Amino acid sequence: MIADYGRLDAVVNNAGAGHLGTLENDSLADIRKVMEVNFFGVLSVSKVALPHLRAVGGRLITVTSVGGVIGQPFNEAYCAAKFAVEGYMESLAPVAKKLGVSVAVVEPGAVATEFVNNIGVDLEAGIDAGAYTDPLRHYIDRTVEQFLDGTAQTPASAAEAVIEALHAERPAFRIQTTDWARAFVSTKLADADGSAVQALTGSWVG
Repeated sequence: MIADYGRLDAVVNNAGAGHLGTLENDSLADIRKVMEVNFFGVLSVSKVALPHLRAVGGRLITVTSVGGVIGQPFNEAYCAAKFAVEGYMESLAPVAKKLGVSVAVVEPGAVATEFVNNIGVDLEAGIDAGAYTDPLRHYIDRTVEQFLDGTAQTPASAAEAVIEALHAERPAFRIQTTDWARAFVSTKLADADGSAVQALTGSWVG
């Protein structure tokens, strides 16, 4: 990029991988793999890019998730990685701003891509998660319904938020991609004791 164009104006961290599981059933290796892709991968790219972004007053935009604000059942490792990304970027943002780099995170909800199909779980097969089988089945049924009822947005629609962040004069730090996502994360941001989030996500597992 630098060799071809002589400068780097923006970086969009978009790579990520989902994971469905829970602590008792997951191995630590499983959890570390999720963190490696979703957290350390983002940091690796951002670290290399920052000197070039500083040189031109560029932008560092990271696609996280509503799961980076609200922890979700059976997405413990994935949400932990997204929480880590959000915390890191929220901490980095004022430092980078002093040196002319704008930092933002984009928080989609469900997006109608192959992301869910690539988590390595056959959602049509019988689920055997030991003691966690029933709540996992409730969660999967709810997730499948979300993709069927039109809640999931199109990839093009989600990408519009990224494009807006690239072109806005002063992009917000935290950007949701739909009204649903804005309402969802606002539950957490207005929930000082955590009871509203627990009531909401608890309903997902029966």
